[in-house]
Formats: sequence, structure tokens, C-alpha cells
Amino acid sequence: MQADPRPGQGPWVVPITGGARQRPVRLAPIQALLPLLTLISVCWLAFFNGLGSLGLMDKTEALFVEVAHQMVLRDDWVTPWWNGQTFFDYPVWGYWMVARSFLWFGTTEWAARLPVALAATATVLAACGLVYLWGSTQEAPRSRLMRACVAAGVLATTPGWIGWGRSATTDMFLASAISLALFGFLISHRLAGHRLWEPMGRIALTLFSGIAVLAKGPVGLLLPALVIGAFLTWRGHWRRWARPFPLLAMALLFLGVVLPWYSAATEANGGAFVNGFLGFSNLKRFTSVLYAHPGPPWFYLPWLLMLLLPWTFFLPAALVGRGRWWSRRQGDGPGHPADELQLFLVLWLGLVVAFFSAAATKLPGYILPALPAASLLVGLYWRPWPAQGQEAGRRSGAAGPGDRSAGWPVGTAGWIQTALLAGLALASLQAPRWAATDPAYPHLGAALASSGLPLRLAILLAAMALASAWLLLRGQGRWLYLPNLVGFAGLLALVIAPLGPLLDRERQAPPRQLALEARRLARPDEPLWVVGSKRYSTLFYGGETARFVSGHDELQDRLKESEPGPEGSIRRPSSIRLLGDRRQLEQLRLPDAAVQRLARRGEQEIWRLTPPKAVNP
Repeated sequence: MQADPRPGQGPWVVPITGGARQRPVRLAPIQALLPLLTLISVCWLAFFNGLGSLGLMDKTEALFVEVAHQMVLRDDWVTPWWNGQTFFDYPVWGYWMVARSFLWFGTTEWAARLPVALAATATVLAACGLVYLWGSTQEAPRSRLMRACVAAGVLATTPGWIGWGRSATTDMFLASAISLALFGFLISHRLAGHRLWEPMGRIALTLFSGIAVLAKGPVGLLLPALVIGAFLTWRGHWRRWARPFPLLAMALLFLGVVLPWYSAATEANGGAFVNGFLGFSNLKRFTSVLYAHPGPPWFYLPWLLMLLLPWTFFLPAALVGRGRWWSRRQGDGPGHPADELQLFLVLWLGLVVAFFSAAATKLPGYILPALPAASLLVGLYWRPWPAQGQEAGRRSGAAGPGDRSAGWPVGTAGWIQTALLAGLALASLQAPRWAATDPAYPHLGAALASSGLPLRLAILLAAMALASAWLLLRGQGRWLYLPNLVGFAGLLALVIAPLGPLLDRERQAPPRQLALEARRLARPDEPLWVVGSKRYSTLFYGGETARFVSGHDELQDRLKESEPGPEGSIRRPSSIRLLGDRRQLEQLRLPDAAVQRLARRGEQEIWRLTPPKAVNP
């Protein structure tokens, strides 16, 4: 059987016309039901189960949600506001989604996180659809679907995708939009010439690139352009993508998505928006360290390994794959579908990590757009495509885990994973002791111990380790993905879901309750200062603005400031409410006569400070 003459033709793609020589095998609905329901169930456990059981996390999530909250309160859908000031760190897409969710479902933690959960789930399901469409229509449909569900299931069970899929921040909106845009390109590239799929792929690429720009800024277009440009250059397919009419239509659609808000924000805020967003939040964030988040060039490598667990140790073998993707150059036929897709995924993973590694400001969530590529590489390693002309489930010359030639990579990675799981099982039993060392939450360790969750976690991790060891000893390494998938689903259902309410009770509830109490105790025009930890959730739950003070020195500086009053007069607040951890408040070394202790929840307290004429530093 000869290689495909060009993308969009040949036995490995959906036929373009009814003139195909062999009718494709169709998937019966009953065959698709169980795998798809299983994948949807995993998504529900990963992203929706107990979604609102934990209060907003300080500081990034609480900040992001409060901006959306202000959007609803002010009915201003153009200018983001936070703590009484305009806030141009991020564009508007994520705020729109959370604000709309508040309008539909109420102002709750569940409603705040619902949009990111939907974005994470949409990416998982789209990954499943991409892998299914990429395969041969002559392969058994159930085999194609199982491969697609396993590959998507890997993404749904990575800690990175789960963590940011349950946290209302801009990272998931950007990562999902970039991923869906690149999925659209892959579909239009592989099914070139198809009356439906090629234009749909181009529309998806353009639409979600625009959404990515609305979610985070120019990087939403730059990253897809880097990956696609590198791929087309490597493969020599620029001519087909450079057709004027499709490019013009894509450009108009992109501008139609992006320009309305950027134009409205510039008109409403002028230079403050342009300088604050493009200058500070984009260029300066890339070229200099902001908010004390530096990192070495290799900063993201350990984070990539942690965010991809438990699949981390199989990524090197998955990167090598069939061993032919790096040799595919301009003018080569597509050959086996795995080669071209793997090339694209490797470029996707490498360029995203390299781009953010070059930036001066570094945060773990920045490389979230790389996780779908890494997950699909691992998933397709476990469930490889059949070789041309062979039955599904086996292909000659493939470096999949079922082949003897791949025995030592799978065995080595499998034993490393088994040892790690066993070590984590032992370490989880010590979790209550470690939690008890946090003076801010002295009862957390006892609460964990009485809940039985550490023991439950240890049993599940030990079971995963034993199952992996049993498969390795029996020479069945190709099934190692099953303990990972089943075990991780068990962790989500039996440990993560009940852990949320416990953490909320011990960690999130006291600051939330004090924020409400601070509002109730407020005197007219009495400001609120939050001391120490930047608990931005105080703004959301308390419904008022606040000043954030790091410690003693900054407090003294703030107290010396004169505040302008009405008609140019100078006034100073007669009293100030201070909210923070008891130890951090005591470290302010304020005179006892100037302080009144108003309320306490756990280790969190509210004080009223009557500023003396002179405060001893």
C-alpha cells in the first residue's frame, strides 16, 4: 500500500467524495456508548464533582473572580475593575465567562468555576474527536474510539489539567483556546479537501485563536502561529495554506472576534489601557520579572514532570515514538498518520515550553497549553495506530509499549512509576503530621487524621503500585495505563472530592467569615487593611475595597500618609480595621492602648486600630 499522495487523501483519512474505492466502516451508536460515557464520567469526576465545595483560593483565583464580580455589579462589560481601580493585567474573555455564569446561576464558587470546568472538559472531548478523526476509516471503529478515549483520558487525569480546570483563573481559558485552535488546524490539515471538515477546522483555528487573544493577549495568537509555522516549514505545506481567499476569510473572522472589545477598551480608557495592558502586562512581563516570580531557564522542566503525573515517566518513550517523525522533511508523503501527528505534537510541546522558558516572569500555570500535546503523545504511545495493511492494535516497526523493542523503556519507566507510587503511599500517611506544623491552621492535621483520607489515599496509591508491579512481572507492560486511569479516577472520587469540604472548613472558612464580620463591624468611612498574606478573597466575600499591608514597616509608611478629604482638606481616618493572621498582627508591635480586638475565627482576627499621633517603629 503506497503512502498518501498529499494530506487529505489516501486510506488513512475520511474519504473526500463518494467515489472512494472502499466504503468506510461506520461506528454503531451502541459501540460508542460505553467508551464515551466512561470518558465523560472521568471528566465529571475531574472537573465538576465538588466544584463549589471549596472557597475561593487566595490570591490569584480570588482576584480573577472579583474582577468578574465587579463587572456584574457595575454592569461594565468593557473595563475590568478590581479594588476600586481599573485592572488591565488580563483581557476580558475569562471575566465575561465568569460574570455570565454569575448572572445565570448566582454569585457562588460553583458558578465562578463552572466556565473553566467546561473549558477543560471541552478540550478533553475535542482531543478525543481529533484522534478518532485522524485514524483510518478502514480500521475497526471501536479500536479507533478506544484509542481516542485513552488519549483524551490521559489529559483528563493529569494533575495540571485537573487543578487549573477547577480554578477560576485565566490560565485554563488560554490553554483550552490554544489547544482547540491547534486541534482545528490539525483537522483541516489532515482532512484537506473535505467539504465539511477542512472549512470547519479553519473556522475553529481562527475562532479559538481570537478567543485566546481575548483571554490573555497577543500570546494567544503568537503560540499557535509558532507551532503551525514550524510544522508547515518542516513539512513544506505552506503553499496549500497560503491561498488568498481562505486566508482573507480567516483574517476577517479573527478581527471580528478580537477588535470589538480591544477597540472599545481603548476608546473608554485611552493610553491607560494601551500602556497598562500591552506595555506592562505583556512586554514587561516577558522581558522583566514581575510580582517576584523569577526562575532559571530550566524552571518549567520539573513543573512539566509534576503536572503530567502519573504519566511523566512514559513521556520520553512517547517522544521517540515510532522513531521516524524527525526524518519527515519537505516533499515527503505523509506516510503513516502517527508520524505527522507526532511531529506536530512534539513541536507543540517543545515550542510552548521554550517560549515561556525565555520569559523573565515565570509561573507554573504558564505552560498549561503544553499539557494537551504531552498527554496525547503519551496516550497515542499506549494505544498506537495499526501499521498500514495490518489489523488494529498491532503495527510493525512501531515503538509502542506492546512491542518487544520497546520493552526496556516501558519496563524502566514502569518500575520508576511503581517505586514513586509506593513512596507516595507511605508519605501520605505522614500528611496529618506535616499539616499540623502550619501555625496558621493548627487543627488541620487532626482534622485530616480523623477523616481517614490519608489512609484512603495510601491504600489507593499502594493498589496502583501493586497493579503496576504485577503487570510488569507478567510481561504485560502494554496495559500499564489501566492502573493509572482507574486509580486516578478512584483518587478523584474517594479522596479529592471529600478533601474539598475539609479544607474549606479548616482553611477557607475563617477568612471568609471574618470578611463578612469586618463589613458588619465597620464604622462609617472606616477603611479595611489586610495584613500579611494577600487575602484577595476578602474583597469578594466582604463586598468592600481594602488596602493590603505586608508588615510593620509598610504599616508605618501608610499611617504617615495624609489622605485628601473633601474640598482639598486633609483628613486621616479616626480608626482602621486590621484583618489578618494573629501572629502577623502581633508582629506589627502596635501599642496596646491603640488596639481593640473585635473578632476571631480560628487563627484569624480583626483588630480596630486608633492611630496615635506617633507610632513607635
